[in-house]
Amino acid sequence: MNQAVKYGSSVAEAPAIREPLHAPVAQLVRGGVIEGIHYGSVVVLAADGNVDLQIGDIEAAFYPRSALKPLQAVAMVRAGLPLDGELLSLTAASHSGEDRHLDGTRRILELAALPEDALRNIPDLPFDPVVREAWVREGRLPSRLAQNCSGKHAAMLMTAQLNGWSLDDYLDPAHPLQQAIAESVEHLTGQAIAQVTVDGCGAPLFSISLHGLARAAARITTAAPGTPEAQVADAMRGHAEMASGSGRDVGALMRA
Repeated sequence: MNQAVKYGSSVAEAPAIREPLHAPVAQLVRGGVIEGIHYGSVVVLAADGNVDLQIGDIEAAFYPRSALKPLQAVAMVRAGLPLDGELLSLTAASHSGEDRHLDGTRRILELAALPEDALRNIPDLPFDPVVREAWVREGRLPSRLAQNCSGKHAAMLMTAQLNGWSLDDYLDPAHPLQQAIAESVEHLTGQAIAQVTVDGCGAPLFSISLHGLARAAARITTAAPGTPEAQVADAMRGHAEMASGSGRDVGALMRA
């Protein structure tokens, strides 16, 4: 069943694939002289869901990259993922590669009784510069565990296993897991996916609009208690360090 029908909402047409009509959003000023102008797009939604502020092009298709992780986590909870607290926060993380993140990913795999080599994300060094430098000094090589999406991938494996889906091809866009994630992305954003490609970690990446992403963020962060959306939002707010890392601005923002 289509997620939009299942959850009682409609899905609009996919956003247009075009060159975004970005607008100036910031100036770099030195000594009274404008040295540079940064272009981009911004959308702010009011409490009723209407657009309160718009700069640039909020309807063109783009790839949200790791901003999709909370949506992917919601989809996995809907599909039966039993994680909560810090491990659910890690599921939605672009983590720093600290020991807590590696240990958390191992715990998810252990709960699923799966080995580390079941992960199919791209090996990488830790995201945090300090952690990465220490890693290199110790002569450690790029690792699937250290890569910043490892928590998400471990949770994908766990979700697939719980549903009796195959594991080796869990990153195939046609896999039941990725189909379920795509349906949740469309439900939460309120629009069809424009295009599918591969993210840097190897997982399918879905193209939506900035407006659609804002709708999804609002639906997750304001969801009713007990819903999959609220479970993910509460986990990230309550365990911001697992969704990011020590000293990260994004963690401070989530805590606030």
